[in-house]
Amino acid sequence: MDKRIKVAVCGGGISGLAFAIAVGKNPNVSVDIYEAAPEFLPIGAGIGVWIRVWDLLAKMVCPLTICDDVSNAIPFIPVDALIFRKSDQPEGAEFYKLVTNGPFITFHRHDFQQTMINHLPDTCKMHHSKRLSTYTTLPNGRIRATFDDGTQIICDLLIGADGIKSVVRDNLLRQKAAGHAAMGNHEAAYKCLVSNQPHWSGTMAYRALIPMEKVKADIAKGKLTLEECHIQHMGRNANLIIYPVANGTMINFAAFYHQPDKVGTVFEGPWVAHVSKEELQAAYAGWEPSVQAWLQFIDAPSRWAIHTIEPLDSYTADGVALVGDAAHAMVPHQGSGAGQGIEDAYFLATLLSNPSVTVRDIPKVLSVYDAVRRPFAVEVCRRSHLNGSFYTMNHPEFKSRIAKCTSQAEQEQVLKQLGEAVKNNWEWAWSSSFNDCMEAGVVMLKRLMTSPSDVTQAVSAVL
Repeated sequence: MDKRIKVAVCGGGISGLAFAIAVGKNPNVSVDIYEAAPEFLPIGAGIGVWIRVWDLLAKMVCPLTICDDVSNAIPFIPVDALIFRKSDQPEGAEFYKLVTNGPFITFHRHDFQQTMINHLPDTCKMHHSKRLSTYTTLPNGRIRATFDDGTQIICDLLIGADGIKSVVRDNLLRQKAAGHAAMGNHEAAYKCLVSNQPHWSGTMAYRALIPMEKVKADIAKGKLTLEECHIQHMGRNANLIIYPVANGTMINFAAFYHQPDKVGTVFEGPWVAHVSKEELQAAYAGWEPSVQAWLQFIDAPSRWAIHTIEPLDSYTADGVALVGDAAHAMVPHQGSGAGQGIEDAYFLATLLSNPSVTVRDIPKVLSVYDAVRRPFAVEVCRRSHLNGSFYTMNHPEFKSRIAKCTSQAEQEQVLKQLGEAVKNNWEWAWSSSFNDCMEAGVVMLKRLMTSPSDVTQAVSAVL
């Protein structure tokens, strides 16, 4: 009889793949990934990770072939990471340089995903065209998952890595809502149903990939600006950033236009669509010439309505765990969405890889995962939202102070303070270590497995 822990992962994105790789060296765990798409297509935007997450990737041996100019040993030294520039005016002005410990390492999403696929262990099997429909918890605690094509599988642990529109999350929260309703707690039931629904952040992201060959002559002539230290262009209700990906063969263009009055409303239409260059140009009318020059090279940008979900009361249920965007879809203004999904995956995989853990210990593993990872990810979501308010100059304090400036010198001082606020809000990403969270989780699990204390007592003893 196979005594291995059988894990089913719904979703073959970055979080799901990271889990499979991280747990892959453990012969006591088998992993099957069920991906809804028939194949992985070379689509997606540029993404990046900070040194905190790069260290995890290096442990999983999966980043080494993503880009030729990045080695395994990223220096943990101060580097110029971003230049902040006020660009919503005829003559833009640099006002802050963000210095970080270690760089922000960027890739094209498809390259990153393909590299991870290439490193999947033999203990993992990939299944395409498998979209989850429902799951049921059996009397013995195992999970029976049913897919749209009618096939069913049995597993010990079901991981929802299926993104912001997660079917796993939908099932999990609906089942919790039904349980609350049966107990007469209709307020809790309603909260479950509401928290399951993604809501529009009020932000549109206009994205495009530009072949370097198309623009390198204009860059050389100074007609286009592409600094080694990336520029974060900021202005009222909008910001944009441009940087190389795919080993410098492509330029990633990401522009964000925010409508404060639309936050939390229902977005009508497809979340992703190709739009005219005129729509993009209208959003940045009046911005400085260096921005306008780049806009001329964007012929058919894709427009993404950025959605998020409210903080969940739990990322787990009996035999089920949510990771990545399924658990905490966030706005992209700290470059940490992918990284947080990788941290979820690595944390959960490490706990499951404890040689003492068996199927009967899965509830304890999930308790520790939820106790440690959820508060951290919720805080990153909050900070990402706050960064967005800084970038678009919609933060109430700075919006008011900038409007009241009566001289250029006064505005420069306020903008410098805004830059400091961004740094203070963001420095966790390059000044903290995931190892601290991981060590706390390992100790907490050990306490739960060796004593009758509940997870609350274990948390109090460790954190």
